[in-house]
Amino acid sequence: MEKLLLTADFVVPISSQPIRNGAVVIDRGRIVDIGESGNIEPSYPGFQKVEKPNSIILPGFINAHTHLELSWTKGKIKGFKNFTGWLERLIVLKSGGIDQDFVKDSMRVGLRDVIESGVTTVGEISSLDFCGREILRNSGARVIAFLELFDRILPKLPSIEFKNEYLYEERPFPHAPYSCGPELLDAVFACACENSVASGIHLGESPEEVDFLKKLPNEFERKVFPLIGKKTFERPVADTPTRYIEKYLRGKDVKLSAVHMVQVTEEDMEIARRVDLGIILCPRSNVFLKVGKPNLRLILDHGRVGLGTDGLSSNTDLDFFEEIRSLYYMMVKQGIGQSSASLAVYAATLGGARALFIEENTGSLEIGKSADIICINYQNKIDPDPYLCIVSSKRENLQFSMAGGNFIYRKDSCACHKH
Repeated sequence: MEKLLLTADFVVPISSQPIRNGAVVIDRGRIVDIGESGNIEPSYPGFQKVEKPNSIILPGFINAHTHLELSWTKGKIKGFKNFTGWLERLIVLKSGGIDQDFVKDSMRVGLRDVIESGVTTVGEISSLDFCGREILRNSGARVIAFLELFDRILPKLPSIEFKNEYLYEERPFPHAPYSCGPELLDAVFACACENSVASGIHLGESPEEVDFLKKLPNEFERKVFPLIGKKTFERPVADTPTRYIEKYLRGKDVKLSAVHMVQVTEEDMEIARRVDLGIILCPRSNVFLKVGKPNLRLILDHGRVGLGTDGLSSNTDLDFFEEIRSLYYMMVKQGIGQSSASLAVYAATLGGARALFIEENTGSLEIGKSADIICINYQNKIDPDPYLCIVSSKRENLQFSMAGGNFIYRKDSCACHKH
């Protein structure tokens, strides 16, 4: 790992105000200093200096929810009317049998696309028996690998090892309340609590999920379960998915990342704050799947709110710049106001880290944190707003990315010299 001194027109730490003519100093993969370049530079003779004029340095983006394993499904699911219609098509598509080498090749392409859009941390959901996780471990990016769990694995749960290595961590992910029975949910959250590992779940994604948990007539039991040979199961009745999942968290110190959270109420958000729930929004996926849009005015003041692209089975691409922009426009339409740009960037960085419970290591530029950093350029403007510049940026604006102080993407040979 190099000793680096990075300078740019703006450094945006996220956890504090932007610094004009800023500098970030990196040593052994961690941030050791940050501030105005004129004050910082004299203290670090011999560090390799990377100068990026007309640019912004900020924390690497955190794509907190992806399904890179499903990258091979791009453009193959069409003509559905609702969420369960989409799910039926996905099940049929997967049942046809797919060559695993093709799956892994498409995953590599998807991972490259994610990294080339400024992402340094990936929250990836993959099948428990997926043979391609080495691709994630060797990517150079920080990876939270959620292992997708269903009822059939309950007997094997005690023997599952959740690895925790440098830049790579595995966590349990019971798929959703409609696909995992109470016994599995209880067991997974007890296991997570006992082993001090965080976990995740798809929650509050569709109106059909609400009907299922209210025990109303629903498409899961009518169409999806027969398609996969699954029997319906007894479950507590709940008015909302958040209230349902709270029943399984009581008495347990569980760090849980809830993905989607479109179907939420004010009371749900009170529960989310009380149990310190991480929330991951996937706005373009929600539109694609016709499940509605998250109520951002309810959700965004929670703090532990991140952003994800979801997978190519439910999105048109994995471009994280486009996801940020989509969230920003959704905020504007919902009347969030002038803070929309900074809130969108927050969700893409520190909010995502907090939603994944990794904010001690990444998500903001602070002394002691991992050097997970990106640099984007912008066109010359008079007194530019760095947050609006970030929101309006595209993947071609990305200059470099690093995770743990190591470059994982460089657009060109940066202007580097010994300081």
